[in-house]
Amino acid sequence: MVKFFFSFLLFVSFLSLAQENDPDRQSFDRSGGYARIQSLGNNPFVVDPEDMKTNPAYAAYYQNFLWGDLGSSALSDNNGVGQFAGFSLKITPVITIGGLLTRKDFQSQSIGLLDPTNVVSAVNRFEGPNAVVPLDNNLGLFGSYQLNKMVLGLGVAYASTINRSTPASGIGDEGSASQFGLNAGLILEVNKDLDVDVDASLIFPSATYAPGAGSKTSASNTLLMVDARAFYKITPKITLVPLVNFGTVSGTLDFNGRNSDLPSSTMLGVGVGVNYRQGDFLLAGGPSFTYTSTTNPSIPNVSAEESNSTFTFPAWNLGAEWNLTDWLIARFGYVASTTNDTWQNAVSDTQTEEYKRTSFGVNDGATLGIGLRFGQFGLDATVNEEILRQGLNNIGGGKATLAYISASYAF
Repeated sequence: MVKFFFSFLLFVSFLSLAQENDPDRQSFDRSGGYARIQSLGNNPFVVDPEDMKTNPAYAAYYQNFLWGDLGSSALSDNNGVGQFAGFSLKITPVITIGGLLTRKDFQSQSIGLLDPTNVVSAVNRFEGPNAVVPLDNNLGLFGSYQLNKMVLGLGVAYASTINRSTPASGIGDEGSASQFGLNAGLILEVNKDLDVDVDASLIFPSATYAPGAGSKTSASNTLLMVDARAFYKITPKITLVPLVNFGTVSGTLDFNGRNSDLPSSTMLGVGVGVNYRQGDFLLAGGPSFTYTSTTNPSIPNVSAEESNSTFTFPAWNLGAEWNLTDWLIARFGYVASTTNDTWQNAVSDTQTEEYKRTSFGVNDGATLGIGLRFGQFGLDATVNEEILRQGLNNIGGGKATLAYISASYAF
């Protein structure tokens, strides 16, 4: 997989040799974030600062930019779920650098997401709940480089914890965890009507507990994620947006001197959307399907291998936004999905029983949001739709008006 990653970098570097000089064609509104995407129906068909998390090449389009999330569902008076802070700074006309500081409750799928496969829990399940300290405070750095009609991006992220005891006599123990992430991306202008963005990410979470005596316990995973989108302008107002997502997860567990495989999975997603823009009005969305296959390895003389799959189709992500005033943006979204699950339960070391079930998205339905613009400052939030039903009861009522909040400042 590492070879694949660097082959990807060589490939995009080769493509850049054929590009001709051309100024930026796309005009990006330098505001937005996770709250905007969610209020547009968790929409993957629009461009937003959120894209910098997975494709660092987008830093070139959001230069001199501060952004982050205030999150939602406050755990305390000054602490919400999903908070992070980031920046993007223009160094030269072609080079932009940036950084992200994320926590264990990070909401986005990127190298900023900590321990996505729970390797710390896999070790602590055998050694005790406090053997290894869970990962937190992930520091990520990224940059972009513009090559005529192409922009290249590269990002890294790292987090670690330690839990070591050193007694006055005898041998101490040590629990540790770490995660290294690497991603790369490109944005390519193929011609005047077609743009393409591609990104690839590798994440390596691991956890180890070494007792004072006896064998150590360790778990590690390798995650590969690849995303690609195309923006094909059919008319000046309509853009077709096909997309593809691919991901794999695999890993190993060492316990009591024996090595075994952790559950592995493969995911493929394909979708096609349409963006319709008329003035300040944007309508975006479309259907997609996702297939995920997971394998739980067999345990000799205990249980047979289990194969599980999830097929989601159709999954609809629809959204619209428009300016109510020059400082207030209204947003509406809708999410709907149908999923067919197939899973197996081992009843012996040679036999399994199989089940199938249709389910629907837990968070499906309508989404509302607003965007506030005060000069270069932007505040985007999802809105609790219950406030519309409450009407005048909102005056002095106890319902929260805003659910998830993102903030940004372009300078």
